[in-house]
Amino acid sequence: MLLSVLAVAGAALCYGASAVLQASAVARSRRTDLTGLLGGLARDPRYLCGLLLVAGGFLLSVVAIRALPLFVVQAGRASSLGVTAVLAALVLGTRLHHREKLALCGVGVGLVAVALAATPQGPAVVPGAVRWAVLAAAVVLAALTVAAARTRSSARAAALVAALAGSCFGLLALGARVLGPIALPGVLADPSVYAVGVASAAGLVGGALALQRGSVVAVTTTMVATEAVLGSLLGLAVGDRPADGMAWLAAAGFLVTVGSALLLARFGVPEAVPDTPGDADRAPHPARTRDG
Repeated sequence: MLLSVLAVAGAALCYGASAVLQASAVARSRRTDLTGLLGGLARDPRYLCGLLLVAGGFLLSVVAIRALPLFVVQAGRASSLGVTAVLAALVLGTRLHHREKLALCGVGVGLVAVALAATPQGPAVVPGAVRWAVLAAAVVLAALTVAAARTRSSARAAALVAALAGSCFGLLALGARVLGPIALPGVLADPSVYAVGVASAAGLVGGALALQRGSVVAVTTTMVATEAVLGSLLGLAVGDRPADGMAWLAAAGFLVTVGSALLLARFGVPEAVPDTPGDADRAPHPARTRDG
């Protein structure tokens, strides 16, 4: 139980740091088409370092997901916004307002409440048809993500693509939760493995597209809220439960954690620094607006 809780905390640290690196790279990209955007990000060391942190966070999340209900892991995932806020204050000199300091306290209190309400649980045992359904859903979301690349920059498009990306990450968590025994070669025949891969790739692409099309606050808030709520609901659907008599504490802790984290959404990306003097004179991209 302690190891799983520590894994949740470690994942939050990785995701919080990766948000600064990845979104900074996206903010400097001026390509809105899918091929150009991905090609530019693949050559940006900040984005690549962010991906390494995402990979580390995912591995730690899997450790937690295999032993804890998804509502605990998703609350920890939302708390990564608190990590980003602290890093922005320490590294970038961003000012934390009184409300945001209270929100950080709320994230901490909510996480403690969720952890106290949790009870250790093994991987969810589900029929094989459920695993195939998760893979099918991941493929559908990936197709919608590719289609979303054709949308124009607007608040509505950004919200829809951000919700799509959040749904991908929520489904990713479910795929890891219902995954059978992780042992070769048997795991390669489990459709959940491929659902995890497809959902993670689609989520990363969707997140980048959303940041290209809308304000950071709106995109980050929508992504985190969608992932946290959908992932937790999907976990309940496959049998996740809090400790006996602790449902109220789990619900309260989850709401406080996610609600407080969303108040910190403006720290989802630092302001982009122009790479060349001429860049400063260009019209600002929506993704560069820290406060939306």
